Amino acid sequence: MTWFRPLAVLLIVLLPAIAGAIEDIDFQQLLEEGGLEFLPPQDMRAMKVEPAYVMPYEARYVSKGGDLEVRYAIRPLRRIEIDYQDPHNAAPAPNDLFNMLFRTLSETLARDHQVMSRIYPANKAREEYRAGWAAVAVFDLSPDVSQEYREAMLIAIHQNDKADAYTLFLTNDLAAQKTIIKKLRGNLRFRVFEKVNTASGVGTPR
Repeated sequence: MTWFRPLAVLLIVLLPAIAGAIEDIDFQQLLEEGGLEFLPPQDMRAMKVEPAYVMPYEARYVSKGGDLEVRYAIRPLRRIEIDYQDPHNAAPAPNDLFNMLFRTLSETLARDHQVMSRIYPANKAREEYRAGWAAVAVFDLSPDVSQEYREAMLIAIHQNDKADAYTLFLTNDLAAQKTIIKKLRGNLRFRVFEKVNTASGVGTPR
C-alpha cells in the first residue's frame, strides 16, 4: 500500500501525496512507528474517522457542544514512497519534505489559499513537541473541506527518520477556543527529542 502518491515537479501535484489514503492501519501502530505519544483530549468524544481527501486522518475528537473538532494525522517517514519525475534533479528525501508539505497542506485547506503561518524557534519545537521542527498555521477553512466549520488551526511537527504529524483544529471561532486549544496543542508529540533538523535551517544535529 502506498500512502503518498507520486511526487512530481509541480508543487500542486504534492496535494494527493499529502492526502494519500491510509487504510486498515491502527492509530496506535502509527504512534509506535512514528515514535510519538498521544494524550486523548479530556472532555471530548472520540468520533468515527470519515473520508477526507485533502488531509486524511487517523483519530478524531469533538467537544460536547460540537464547537471544536480535533483531527490527528501521522505519517511515519519510512512509509513515504517518492516517484520523482524530473530527470535533471535527484529525488528529494523524505526528511527534506516537511516544510514544503506543511505549506502546501495548509494552503489547500484554506479558503482562497490564504494562510497566516510561522515556524517555531528550534528551542520551542523541542520544548513543546520534542520535535526537530514545528510550525503552526491559522486560516479560514475552505468549504470543500467542511460545511460545518469556518476556521482552522494546523500544527505540524517533524523528527528526522521518524515522522511528520499533524493536529488540525476545526471551529467557527478560533478566538473563543484559544484556551482549550492551548491545552490540547501538545497532546500529540514525539516521545523523545533526538536532534534539530538541519534542513529547517534552525540548528545542527545533537
